[in-house]
Amino acid sequence: MSVKGVKNAAASISARLLNLARQRGDSFQHIQTRYALERLLFRISQTPEAAGYVLKGAMLFVTWPEHVYRPTRDIDLLGHGDPSPDAILELFRKICRVEVLEDGITFDPTTLSIQPVRERDRYQGICLSLEGQMGSARIPVQVDIGFGDHVYPEPEPQNFPNLLPGLPQARILMYPPETVVAEKFEAMVRFGGLNSRLKDFHDIWVIIRTFSVDLSTLLRAITGTFQRRDATVPADIPLGLTPAFAETAGELWQGFLRRNPPTYQLPPFEDLLAELRQFFGPAIASFERQEFAQGLWDPDRRSWL
Repeated sequence: MSVKGVKNAAASISARLLNLARQRGDSFQHIQTRYALERLLFRISQTPEAAGYVLKGAMLFVTWPEHVYRPTRDIDLLGHGDPSPDAILELFRKICRVEVLEDGITFDPTTLSIQPVRERDRYQGICLSLEGQMGSARIPVQVDIGFGDHVYPEPEPQNFPNLLPGLPQARILMYPPETVVAEKFEAMVRFGGLNSRLKDFHDIWVIIRTFSVDLSTLLRAITGTFQRRDATVPADIPLGLTPAFAETAGELWQGFLRRNPPTYQLPPFEDLLAELRQFFGPAIASFERQEFAQGLWDPDRRSWL
């Protein structure tokens, strides 16, 4: 495709994204960022190294039945390859060179920057930032890569849904809901009453309203995550799920909603926490004899069967 053709593709894609933003009542910036993340994810999926990375985080929600989307500038991945910054930079230079002329966006390898994160923890992480370019628009995006976490059940490859029809889809390994719950539950236990990660409460609520969950599978996922992070599974409902926390975290919750306006009806925070207690209570009670644990979470009845 000629330079003129690339510019025309960018203009056409931008116009389609603008129309989509108007149809959805969403901001063009949100839609544009989501598109850039989607197309970067496709380029990742086109490399042999994609087999060593598993999608997690807010972008994962788009693949779920209700197509819930929490606005984000990040792609979150679990990596199983070389965690060194030099290796990650070299991989993403390769990813930036993947040509997909019809999607109208390019990623500039000269904008790549990288920073190690979670240095005090036993498991490593990398935060990588770069820019996508679509016509004259510069779109900053970020990729957060963690290493060493436990995933159960085994992640399976799935197609990532496109915003616009007619473009090639990313096919990539994805976190199972049980591990998403396990990691967020571990954070709730770890931070207790000082927890400011209100997105975790939202995300688990979305999961238990969307998926049937096998109790035995959930317990294995939680056990593996807590063991990997040298954490102790609580014997009772943690402070971060109590009515007392709902009272103290009310302003934080409202701030989260202002930054992430939901496209669906959310219950008051105290009611949301009550649903989470209904979900976690039987699980916590089953840990001592989890080999005998049986149950299936029904998202419609919001109870264990």
